[in-house]
Amino acid sequence: MAKDRQLIRWSMQEIRRIATRLARQQIHPAHVIAWSLWRRAHQAIAQQTHFKSNMQL
Repeated sequence: MAKDRQLIRWSMQEIRRIATRLARQQIHPAHVIAWSLWRRAHQAIAQQTHFKSNMQL
């Protein structure tokens, strides 16, 4: 992932989801963190696209 991409803030729900997955001990922490970073970057892009489409109306 490029360092110049912006991420959305972690919500309490996201933190709970990460903690739950780590507590299960079935998934490696590096995988959970990588997935969370990808998800936050994807949500940030979707949010920016949404804002841009609303500005064009």
